[in-house]
Parts: sequence; structure tokens; C-alpha cells
Amino acid sequence: MIENPFVRNFVSSLSKGGKLPISFVIHLEDGSLTTIGEEKPILDIYIKNPAGRKALMSLDQLLIVEAYIKGDIDFEGDLIKAMSFQQLLSDQHILLKIGRRLKPILLGREKCNPDWISKHYDSHNIQLFAMDTDYNTYTPGIYEKDEDSLEVGAERKLDFAFQSLNLKPNDSVLDIGSGWGGFVRFAARRNIRVTGITLSNHQKQYVEDLIDKNNFDAEVKYQDFFSFQPSQKYDGIVMMGVIEDLSDYPRVMERLLNYLKPGGRVYLDFASHKESFGTHSFITKYIWPGTFRMVYMPEFIDAVKESPFEIQAIYNDRRNYYLWAKGMYERWMEKKADIIDKSNEQIWRTFRILFAATAGTMNKSSYDSTAYRVVLELPEDHKSLQ
Repeated sequence: MIENPFVRNFVSSLSKGGKLPISFVIHLEDGSLTTIGEEKPILDIYIKNPAGRKALMSLDQLLIVEAYIKGDIDFEGDLIKAMSFQQLLSDQHILLKIGRRLKPILLGREKCNPDWISKHYDSHNIQLFAMDTDYNTYTPGIYEKDEDSLEVGAERKLDFAFQSLNLKPNDSVLDIGSGWGGFVRFAARRNIRVTGITLSNHQKQYVEDLIDKNNFDAEVKYQDFFSFQPSQKYDGIVMMGVIEDLSDYPRVMERLLNYLKPGGRVYLDFASHKESFGTHSFITKYIWPGTFRMVYMPEFIDAVKESPFEIQAIYNDRRNYYLWAKGMYERWMEKKADIIDKSNEQIWRTFRILFAATAGTMNKSSYDSTAYRVVLELPEDHKSLQ
């Protein structure tokens, strides 16, 4: 029998009479604690003030995360495994979800995209603390063993993408959403001419410095994907973790058709959800606002079928996504002091939730989400519309 009324009401509301997925400990403001569950606890929840109590009792994902970011609640322990709690919490912020879909309709996507992208990526490159140190990739690597480092996985993934495009020396590649230049440096070192486009000024400056330092045959442009008007077509295109921000798949196929030479290939990797708009409110409000959504595969496949592109390969990438996010989370935790020194604790807490939730979403017990690598090809005999 749980003695404390607040803890008793919280556990009753959370469990709804069923078994909780993990055991945990609740620490109240007065220092008292209550252990919930029969197994060894994997998480300690510290309630710091009445605002923390209110957020916890709401059983609302967004309100609980916001309380954590503000310091009204604290978490210690295995936060990745604790993400199994998501299935017991609500996420009914209808106005937030409607607003993110109406804004691009009313104002136009091209006007909205720069602010949406900069919200996450113009963060003074703070994400570098969590990434691999060789290529600074912000998408999953390919891991043959669970123990593979982020560096090993990143190089293996970049090589996989490179080989998938069937590139030859002096070919040209368009890197859409070029990030911190992972594919730029990998391809440029192999005598490929690379053009990157991004809507992050911080990333653009970082990659420009990288290009200048290494004298790469490459360039990076501040450019929206949908309005890009290149002077040439490319032998290959890479889109690593980008199509989630684009979401209008028929229009994406139309633009890719304008950018790619016949016979060329497109490499994509992305997260996917079983619902068409299955994006959590935390992601929309704090990470990727606007039309960001995990890819809904039925719509994506239909868009490819209606285009001239042919699917050459599809690979399930969920295990890689989990290991990558887990590795990012572990590095983020290790470098907490450095991150807070460069930014602030709220930023550290926000990204801690992001990395833990991503790993928790992609683990073996998740049924809602997965990830894919996809290779498309534009047939050699296709006559592009001019």
C-alpha cells in the first residue's frame, strides 16, 4: 500500500489498474521517497516543487517534458528504457498540431522553412558534442556490432551511400540538407564534385570553413530545397535525414526529377511512423516545428510509383537508428558540463530528452516507429521535362 496520497493517486492514474512497464522511485520535495514496482528500479523521479507535481499528475507528455526542461522535475537513471512510459501518457495538443499544418498553407512553405530549420540547426553547432568526431554525421550510421563506435558506423554508412549512387571520379552530387559536411568531405576526398544546400547559417559557415581548410572541390549554398534552381543536373543526390522536413512527397519527387540526370540515383535515409502525422508535440514545439513528420511509407511509396523513379533497394534501418541515438545520448551525458558551459542547462535537458526519446522509440519494443534506407534510380532513357 502506497502511503503518500499524491504518489498513490499518480500511480493509480498512470497504471489504470494494470502493470507498469518499469519500476521506479519517486522523490518528493521533503526528501521522502517511494519505490514503485516489484523489480529493481531503473529510474528516479525527483519532484522539485508544486509545478513539478502538477505536471506529473497531468499525465501529459509535453507538460512533463517542459517541467523537466525548466527543472521542476528531474530524472536520473536509464531514461532510454523509461521512454516506455510514453504509451501511458497523453499528447492531445490539438491547436499546436493544427497550427503547424495551417501555417505553410496560409504563408507558403518557402517563407516558413528558414525559421523552422534554424530553430534546431542554428544552435551554435552544439549538436557536435554528441556526434561522431570524424564526419559529424547527424543521421544513423551502419553498425555490424552493438559495440561499434559512432565513428565506425558513420564511415560505413557514408560508404554505403556513396556506393549506392554508382559514382565515378569527377561526377557531381547534390547533398540536400548537407548538415555539418559529413558526405561533403567523404565524397570530395574521392574526387566527386559536391554541392550542398542548407537553411542553417551556422551549418553553412561550418562547412565553408571545412571546404576551405581541405581545399575540397565543393560548395555549400544557403538554399531552400523547393526553390533551388541549379545551373546543372547532378549525377547523384543524397538526402540523409532530410525528407522528414519536406513531407510533401509528390512535390519532392518532382523537384528531384529536375535535379538529377537520367541514369542517376538518389540515396535517402529517414525515420518512419505507422501514422501519417505521428509527430509528438514536444518535437513540434521544441525541436522541428512546422511540417516535420516521420515518413509515412504508404504515401511515400505512392509518390515514387507516380513518378519516373524506380526503387532499387529498401533496407530496414531501425536497429541502426537505435544504436546511433543511444550512442549520441551517452556522449551527451558524458559531456554535460562542457555543453552547459557553452550553452545552458535547458539546452542540455532538451537534447537529452530528444536523444533518449529517439533511442526509446527505435528500440525493439517499439511498434509505432522504424527507419529505412532507400535507393531510387531515374531510368537512363527518361526524357526530363524541360
